[in-house]
Amino acid sequence: MSAFAFRMRAYAAAHMDYDNHLRVTWPGATAILQSEYTGGEAGRAYPVTLHGEIRGSAESLDDAQHRLAAMLGNSLSVLALASNAAIADPLALAAYGLDLSTPQPFIWYQTPAAADWFPPGERRFEPEPMERFMAAVGSHPQYALLHRAIEAYRRALSHWTPEGRLLAGEFLYIAAETLSRCILETEAADAQVTPKRLAKLRRAQTSEVYRLRVLHERVFGGDDAAREAMEEASNGFEHGYMAADDVRTRIVGVLDRAMGLVRRALIAAASPDAETERILLADAFAEPRGLVSTIQVVLGELSVTDPQQVPPAAGEVRVELEWPRGPIKAERTPAGGLVVTVPSNVKVLSLPPNTTLSLSGAGLRAANVGAYSVEAGNAEEAELGPLTDHKGLRGEGSHGT
Repeated sequence: MSAFAFRMRAYAAAHMDYDNHLRVTWPGATAILQSEYTGGEAGRAYPVTLHGEIRGSAESLDDAQHRLAAMLGNSLSVLALASNAAIADPLALAAYGLDLSTPQPFIWYQTPAAADWFPPGERRFEPEPMERFMAAVGSHPQYALLHRAIEAYRRALSHWTPEGRLLAGEFLYIAAETLSRCILETEAADAQVTPKRLAKLRRAQTSEVYRLRVLHERVFGGDDAAREAMEEASNGFEHGYMAADDVRTRIVGVLDRAMGLVRRALIAAASPDAETERILLADAFAEPRGLVSTIQVVLGELSVTDPQQVPPAAGEVRVELEWPRGPIKAERTPAGGLVVTVPSNVKVLSLPPNTTLSLSGAGLRAANVGAYSVEAGNAEEAELGPLTDHKGLRGEGSHGT
């Protein structure tokens, strides 16, 4: 066994302050997680990714990449639950041996530049309660089941976008069912009986009947409407007898509160101390935060150039734009605000005859970006009006606009 380091980064919707870091330990291994910032002076304008480095023993470079990466990746699921914010699948950055008394293997991977991950996640967290929560999860007697439920919740967060809520609901119900099994097994172990015997003690016919009671009462908090809708949608989708639109209809009115109920149950099941639980269940973390890709938007008006001429037929109306985007620039103001410049040149490639396109506004369709200023780029072609900031297009909150 030799000492190795493995490094990764992941796009994230939750971050620490620039100078903070989070330490995670296992027997024989230690990891440090910190937010990576970009833009502005010294690259400190806004955070976009989480960078993690883990150091521990491994048989080889391949073993280090497999085993140490899994340990570090598993911690991201717990952090996503604790912060209630999506963290994308991590990308390997580097792995290398540390004992330089002999030549050591080394590998480095290319990953996107920091500015390629945008928008920044607006949620901030302090490392200390997260460290305590990770320790509680890691020491849980039913860790395998609990972490499986937590990973499913992370997957729900990863689909927390306007277009992905169906899969968010599916993964959320997987988390709920897995958690109910975790609670059942934990309770049986605490009572030093089998799940079957526990069910009898709780006056349930079978352990499955008792698990369903746990699912209803302790995972969904007795919310019949939320549990039944999520169960019907999950069964219909998983077993293929319900159309996708019907699945969406089932969950549309209950998904938001179901996320809150299942998250509360997951945190309670990990049994952190009362102060940590209070922090994680505070209003600051109540809203799930996803990762929504940045999509620039322009508004405008199509009109005929010469009203005296016959306008083009409907079948002739086709518009094509060329829209290259330059590098995003970000600066912090003296007051602490964030000004983001998104340079773009919009050029009309194709318009119907006798037609003018006048652009009147521009903005971003994105989530969790907060109330920062956006400076738009330039418009080319004589008939285009200037692009200006259009605040109505700037997404705020978890779902974008």
